Amino acid sequence: MAKKLCREEYTIRTLSFYQEQGGIFNDLITHLTKLRKQPQNRGMQPPVTLLNEACFVLDSSKLKNEEDAVKYIAEQPEIIQDLVRRLMEGQKQAQAAMTLQAIINYILEHKQYQFVNQIINMLKDLIGRTCTDEEYQQILDVEKAVMANTPMQIVNKNEMHGCNVFPGMVNNPNFPRQ
Repeated sequence: MAKKLCREEYTIRTLSFYQEQGGIFNDLITHLTKLRKQPQNRGMQPPVTLLNEACFVLDSSKLKNEEDAVKYIAEQPEIIQDLVRRLMEGQKQAQAAMTLQAIINYILEHKQYQFVNQIINMLKDLIGRTCTDEEYQQILDVEKAVMANTPMQIVNKNEMHGCNVFPGMVNNPNFPRQ
């Protein structure tokens, strides 16, 4: 039997809750705020109320079969339908952005190892234990390719603190050269 959702869990959510979630929610808050400022939308519910309702409708629809879910969403007011559609698109984009291939493409776009070494190390540490041999080899190949594209450079950082060091040449009779 499907779990029944409690509407109170959604009504206690605040705007800061959605802002912490980030991503699509920040975009929706901006969109709803702009809509609410327009004269024809005076009296529109606050963004947090609309987001609470849209999230409840979306989560409720996930508990139904596809045909009933489409019908249930179609029964909602137009603004809730629009928010549910945008939420669903945002979730799909977030899932697509976090695939291994999308991360590898991101690494290859940045070309130089110094800009992506932390991402590569994260992949090797986190995914290395659970991925297939082919996926792990793909990560290693990408690392080699990015390292090959990175020009060799020497970084010389002369940072001296709290010591008696004179950088450069000292031309003073009190400091004889050897």
